[in-house]
Order: sequence, then C-alpha cells, then structure tokens
Amino acid sequence: MATRTDSPLVAALLGEVEISFGRPVRTPSDFILLASQIEEKTREHISDSTIKRLWKSSLSYKTVSDRSLNVLSQFAGYPHFHAFKDELAKRGIEESELVTGEECVKTSELHPGDRVRIAWQPDRECLLEYLGHRKFKAIETLNSKMKPGDTFCCSVFIKGRALYVDDFTQGTEVYESYGMGTEHGLIRVTLER
Repeated sequence: MATRTDSPLVAALLGEVEISFGRPVRTPSDFILLASQIEEKTREHISDSTIKRLWKSSLSYKTVSDRSLNVLSQFAGYPHFHAFKDELAKRGIEESELVTGEECVKTSELHPGDRVRIAWQPDRECLLEYLGHRKFKAIETLNSKMKPGDTFCCSVFIKGRALYVDDFTQGTEVYESYGMGTEHGLIRVTLER
C-alpha cells in the first residue's frame, strides 16, 4: 500500500528526517549525502532520486511506498512508519487547529513601510519592513542566518508559534521555504509603525 506524498504525515516525517540529518535537505549534494547516511544507518537503500522526488514537490510522484516510509522512519529513530504515526498521535499533533486569542501580526492589516520585530531562541532577532503583497525585507538582524536585505513572503506572525516563510531570497539564492523558531516558536512579535 502507498501513501500520498502530500500527506501531512509524510511532511512531518520529512521534517524528522531533516532533524536526524542535521540540516534542511535542499540541494543535489544533500540528496546524495542523505541517501548515503540512510544506507549507513539503516542498512537499507533509498536512491538519491527518490529522496529528490520526496523533497522537491514539483518532481514528486503522487504516492510513496510503505518501504520508503519505513526506511525514512528508521533513519529518524523509529522502528517503522506505524511507530512514527503512533508517536505523533501521542504528542497530540493534529492536522489542523483554530488559532484564537494569540498575539499576532497579520499581513492583511499592514501597510507598506510598516515594520515588524520578531525574535526566537536562543538569541535571534530581526526587524522586518513590509513591502506589500505579503513581502518583507530584513532591515536589521541579530545572530540569524537571515541578513539585512533578504526578502520573503509571509501571511501572519504568531507569538509562540514557528514562523515558516515562502520564497526566502538571500542574494541570488531563492529558497522555497525557511523556518524560524521551529522548536519553541517566536518569543517576540511586535508591530512598529
């Protein structure tokens, strides 16, 4: 039996694999290195082309085999994919939730030139300027991989929640997504007009 590649469970598993890998999986060399590490750790083979199709949604097949999911789960520290799903259920992770009463800044309520200051652990901080059309530019950064001049798209900043942004652009490099505060969420979200 196969599972849809766009399943939230598959996305969660790929995130766990990246944690075990030690960094995001983005480049051709990442695909090759991850395939090698998986084989070394699990004694099972998954090709770098299979890994590429899983991480690059534009190239993906519609489904992923149980065998591939089991091997990826083993690499992430679980005996098999069923054990990974059981662990997610124990943690109480749901596929969706309503967010109410949170400290947040919504892009739909901003005007070009407005500034948003965000911070996350251990000591990361960024001042962002809203450019319009969901796009932000970093003005000041402290201890972050993000540098002044970098841009990204985002719809909402929520205190206590991880921030995932689209089209993160740093120099000439464009990344599909970038995450901040992925473990403990943003610890500061303030609007500065």
